[in-house]
Amino acid sequence: MEVLKSTRAFARAALLGLFLFHAGLAFPANIVVPKMDLITRGAMNGGAFTLQTYGDITLAVEGGYKFGGSLAFNVQNLNLEFPSLTPPTIPLGFLSASIIVRDLFSAPLSLTYFVGQNDTFCSGDGFSLFGAQPIMTAYRGFMYFPTGPVYDGIYQIQGTGARIEFVPKIESLSLDYYVYEDTRSQFPGISPPGPPIITSPGTYASDFRFLFNSAGIKVEGFMGVDLTPSSLDYFFRGGILFYASDRNAEFLLQLGIPKWDPSVDNVPNANLFYLLVEPRLHLGPISMVPTFFWHPSDYMQAGPNPGEAGTFDVNLNIFYGDASKESLQAGVENNFRFPSGTQAAYKLSPWLGISTPGVLWKVKVDAKIYPLDFADLVEVFVGAQAQF
Repeated sequence: MEVLKSTRAFARAALLGLFLFHAGLAFPANIVVPKMDLITRGAMNGGAFTLQTYGDITLAVEGGYKFGGSLAFNVQNLNLEFPSLTPPTIPLGFLSASIIVRDLFSAPLSLTYFVGQNDTFCSGDGFSLFGAQPIMTAYRGFMYFPTGPVYDGIYQIQGTGARIEFVPKIESLSLDYYVYEDTRSQFPGISPPGPPIITSPGTYASDFRFLFNSAGIKVEGFMGVDLTPSSLDYFFRGGILFYASDRNAEFLLQLGIPKWDPSVDNVPNANLFYLLVEPRLHLGPISMVPTFFWHPSDYMQAGPNPGEAGTFDVNLNIFYGDASKESLQAGVENNFRFPSGTQAAYKLSPWLGISTPGVLWKVKVDAKIYPLDFADLVEVFVGAQAQF
């Protein structure tokens, strides 16, 4: 069965890639690297201090506005030094492909046929459509969740399908509708370690998303459903992102349910929720950013993960400098984690950030103060994020 699913996915990607290649002969194509993250983690392992480098690198071929096509390949690996020894592992391979038909019926309407990974909902990245400045929380990704799940947004689309995008106001409003076969759990990669929600092909999904952008307020919301016609199994999801800013303050809210199965999950059930609240206060060069994060029981089409449901994080980041400028930032984080049913933990993390042309650097040292274990007292992270 796995061979059949892999073969079918490869055939889809090959056909679309061939189409894009021939289309590229007619329209000039650009090769870009939209994402290149390298994070080295140093920690005690079996009595020795070892290094583990996480890599997430994407290579894309884009045809520009006239062609409206893209083809992307990705390397995502938890340990680049020993890729064959550290599951989960994804070698360089197909990530996504899409073809866009723009200005349908001479209206601000576009149709996209896609294969592979697609948009992430309620992460904050979607507002790049409007040319907005980044609003995402820093409390996401491998540096903060090295043992998984690697939280980043509430939900990400993956599969084969189509998107209809309506942009009545290019500077402020976008409406998207997706219909696709959901394949996220069929092909394991770097994902939450819980059991897969989708265990067989033939699960189809539909999602609706809206984005509203203004100078001081940004809102994103989505609703979706998965349905397996053969068994009539179904579940729902939804969420909202709200961002507001003033002269010296910002506020970010991410609230949603990545998965709700009416046949299993009772309502209300706090364990279903993804909740991140982050007020930000800027007093000249000094910033104070507390983050409150409630972990969901199900995430990215993976089922309950022991230790995640009901876990609550409080992270207080106090720092000097402006990360949006080419300058030096220095700060300290106080991180409190309250796992459900187990002992609480506290880490003190001084960090240093440097913004240079094209690269964001960050060095962070996690001192595990409580519970105290001298054999596993310190973790060190060195991250480099290329900006292309």
